[in-house]
Amino acid sequence: MNRIGGFTLLELLVVIAILGLILAALTNGVRFAGQAWQVQERQSSRQGDLDAVQNQLRNLLAAGTAFEGDSTSLRFVSALPQALARGGLYDVELHWTGDRLQLGWRPHFKGPSKDAAGGGTELAKDVAGLNLSYYMGTAGWQPVTADKSKTPELIRVAVVFNDGRTWVPLLVAPMIELVPAVTK
Repeated sequence: MNRIGGFTLLELLVVIAILGLILAALTNGVRFAGQAWQVQERQSSRQGDLDAVQNQLRNLLAAGTAFEGDSTSLRFVSALPQALARGGLYDVELHWTGDRLQLGWRPHFKGPSKDAAGGGTELAKDVAGLNLSYYMGTAGWQPVTADKSKTPELIRVAVVFNDGRTWVPLLVAPMIELVPAVTK
């Protein structure tokens, strides 16, 4: 008997089934890689935003004076970042409300126009907790600073988010007021 070379229908069906499985695996692999890429981009973007918030908060606290606060809120006087295009001194308040870390400000007036309009912004959302503490020299770390005339040597800002992430605690040394040397 003379047989012509070729494939049987069963062999072709097996090959098509194997190719289908390979394509399905590749498609799922590409989809998984795309989703992993998007998640990584979101996390990098969110971390970059938090780094920017920490840098601005560090600058505000470092230039601040007249600190008064407890473990979940802090009020002080400082100049706002140049990006906001607002000159002069402002009463600034950092506080945790619900699940938001907020920063508020209003012009620092001592006169009759004390209730001048201010502003505010949300620094971070999904915040589970804010812990502020103040290093007061020989007294060590304190949960409260109420004496505006005594500037804390260090201020520690720790934030915990609802998903378990935390800021690396932010330690800031506020501006030191220099007293001119007395000459004889």
